[in-house]
Parts: sequence; structure tokens; C-alpha cells
Amino acid sequence: MGRIADAIAAIDKDSVLSAVKDAIRRNEDPLGLIEELRLGLGLVGDNFEEGKYFLFQLIMAGEIFKDAATLIAPKIRERYGGVRKRGKFLIGTVAGDIHDLGKNIVATLLECAGFEVVDLGVDVPADVFVEKIKEHKPTIVGMSGLLTASIDQMEKTIAALEQAGLRKEVKVIVGGGIVGEKWVKGKIRADAATTSAVEGVKIAESYIRGR
Repeated sequence: MGRIADAIAAIDKDSVLSAVKDAIRRNEDPLGLIEELRLGLGLVGDNFEEGKYFLFQLIMAGEIFKDAATLIAPKIRERYGGVRKRGKFLIGTVAGDIHDLGKNIVATLLECAGFEVVDLGVDVPADVFVEKIKEHKPTIVGMSGLLTASIDQMEKTIAALEQAGLRKEVKVIVGGGIVGEKWVKGKIRADAATTSAVEGVKIAESYIRGR
């Protein structure tokens, strides 16, 4: 693991930015720098999963990544003409639910992993999911919810995708504290379900690799 990855894994913003600036001065490959940042962020996610880090540290790591990526982005445009995106991910909290902390963490981690994220916000009705999928043509759709009633809304939204002929065009991941128990009972007809933001990103990455 390199200096940049170690620094972000330690949630050391000053060291991360200093290492990135040094690497830029040495004209290192900017995509390699992004990859090292991603590796470090992955270590942060692992520590979060294992209970070694807390939520605020996960959020801080995401902010450090964004600050570092801001420094690197001009070099990527200079050398490659733009940032390589790994896929498009459309995400929203389903109708009747206004909780967005988990959704926002997932969106941040996805952006840090190189996904183009379309965030629909909260309280998103099924017909809006359908409309925005037609507009943005994502590879993956994420539906978030914390309330028990969100389970029915997730199923209603998936049914709307089927009726619109869009279900086979996208992978659907449902997430939030409520999905675990209902998922094992087969209630939600999604491709995957998780209560973990980090696992959700890993699932999305596996879908992109499998295309």
C-alpha cells in the first residue's frame, strides 16, 4: 500500500493532500493516484465494517477523497481528456420516507469509487423512478428506505419498472435498516439487498465487472 492509501486509511487529511501534491509534482499518473485513494478508502470501509471506525470517520474519509480528487482532476483532463466513469448509478429514498443519511453515504462512496451518481433525493414516487431511469439510462438503481412502509414502496417501484419494460435494463439494489429481515423472506424482488453502504458499493462494482 502506498503513502496516499495509508494516509487516507488513517483519516489524515494533511498527509493525503501533501502526498497528492508531491505525486503531481513528480508527474505521476493521475489515474494511478485516484486508484490509490480508492484503495485507502476501501481500507476505511473495512475498518468501519469491523467496528474499528465510526460513521463520522467514514464520512471524513469521503470528504478527504473529494478534496484530493479536486487536486487530481485537472491532471486527468490534461492527460486523458476526462475522468473515466465506471458506470451510472441512480439512487433515491422511496416514497413516504425522508431519511437520507444512508443514501448520502452510499452516494458519496459510489462517487469515490468512480461511479456517475444520479441522486433523486427523498420521498421519490415509483413514477419518478421510471421517468428518471428513462432519462438517465443508469446501469444500476438503488432504492433506500428506513421505514417498514418502505418495503411496500420498493416492491411497488420494482413493479412499475416491470410495467414500463425497464426491469431487465437495470440491476436493482435495495438498502436500509429495514431490508434485511424482509429480504430473506423474499418480499422484495430486487437483485440484491444490503444494510451496509460499503457492501452496497461492492455489489455495484461486481455488477460492473460482470457486464
